[in-house]
Amino acid sequence: MVFIFPLTIPNRFDIDLVTNWLVQGLRMAATTKDQILTAATRLIHVRGFHSTSVDDILRESGVGKGNLYYYFKSKEELGFAALERAISRIREDLIARSFALPVDPWQQIETFLDLLVAHARRSGCAGGCPLGNLAIEMSDVHEEFRVRVHRAFDQVRGHIEEALRNARAQGTLRPEAEIPRLARFVLAAFEGAIMLGKLHKDPAVMAEVIEELKQSLARYRVAAAT
Repeated sequence: MVFIFPLTIPNRFDIDLVTNWLVQGLRMAATTKDQILTAATRLIHVRGFHSTSVDDILRESGVGKGNLYYYFKSKEELGFAALERAISRIREDLIARSFALPVDPWQQIETFLDLLVAHARRSGCAGGCPLGNLAIEMSDVHEEFRVRVHRAFDQVRGHIEEALRNARAQGTLRPEAEIPRLARFVLAAFEGAIMLGKLHKDPAVMAEVIEELKQSLARYRVAAAT
């Protein structure tokens, strides 16, 4: 026996209504998830991962606990997402505005350092470096966080190394300079500068250390052969 059901073809209005409803639902979902992630990223940056509770994030974001656990299975998973958000901002606000520029490699490094100081002046050194904070807090107690932060720092160091390799290619880096070692020095110096600025709550302190770093780098720079 065969049953034949009537087929109703929706009109254009019905299709638009359903489409709009789906789009609005997706936007609301994206907004809710973003509210949670934005709140978590800010709180973890300022307070640290362990000192930020799920309840703190809920109060900051204004969403319910059910919504949070719908998008993130655990506080740990949310912490990883907050770390990725912080890394994305570093790429957009620092890397893309310095190392991605088609300029002299020394200018790329200097621009990167200048952007760090400019950010510290805008924020009053509040929060410090999100990667540095998590490196100090989590490296001895959470291996996955340590690995992810290590990977992020390696990406930043990689851009510094690339700029130094380009400087060597154009003949403006001293032949005896060890690029990996020099890149690690730059990374350690600006992270230390950020930490001191945060400790003193004074961007001028950070700026002084960055200026010393620039002068140290200048000793490795030579004029290109003509």
